[in-house]
Amino acid sequence: MSYETIDTIYRGRLTLLEHLKTQGYDITPYSKFSPKEIEEMLKVSNNATIAPALQMDLKREVDDPENEVNTCIVMYSLGRIKQKLTGPTSVLAKLADTKTTGWSLKNTEFIMITFEPIAPNFHLAAAEAWSSKKMRIRFFQADELIVNPLKHVLVPKHEKVPKEQHEQLLKEKYIEKKSQLLLIRFHEDPIARWHGFLPDDIIKITRPSPTAGEYDVYRLCVV
Repeated sequence: MSYETIDTIYRGRLTLLEHLKTQGYDITPYSKFSPKEIEEMLKVSNNATIAPALQMDLKREVDDPENEVNTCIVMYSLGRIKQKLTGPTSVLAKLADTKTTGWSLKNTEFIMITFEPIAPNFHLAAAEAWSSKKMRIRFFQADELIVNPLKHVLVPKHEKVPKEQHEQLLKEKYIEKKSQLLLIRFHEDPIARWHGFLPDDIIKITRPSPTAGEYDVYRLCVV
């Protein structure tokens, strides 16, 4: 692997781990590593499409372990997988086979890092995985992870509104149905993808205002 590849994985891994820490994941087992270690892990994974040596299995404490996501599996694709995302033998089908992986889809989210551009195939695969199996997966091009866009001064704060507050929010806004809200595209929107928002989530976006200081808008996450 080239130095550029090693550098991209190293810097992106730091950014991603920092972000996952803010989401409550324990990053301690993976927080200390060097570019040399990345190089060695790439050597071990040299002949694999999915690099097992680079994989990270992260855990976090949740109030309801039976129903809440408490595991994040981060994987790296060194080969081309864009054409291997659909069908019964696809990459996603293999991941969803909990009999062999030992992961519960209900409690697990997957992050797949690839060196391919995130084309429509990836958005469609993520949407299909959620609609058919309730499988949470996010795809990122490795270069995307070098800088966390959530820290950019022009990116407003995005928060998911708890499900139990949806009905009251719609009443307060005099809205009959969620579909009347402005939309944000699941997986296609880069900020929604960073946060891991899912279809039917209502997102609160806080923007600066020259008169009121700040104001809130709400969007519905849709496929």
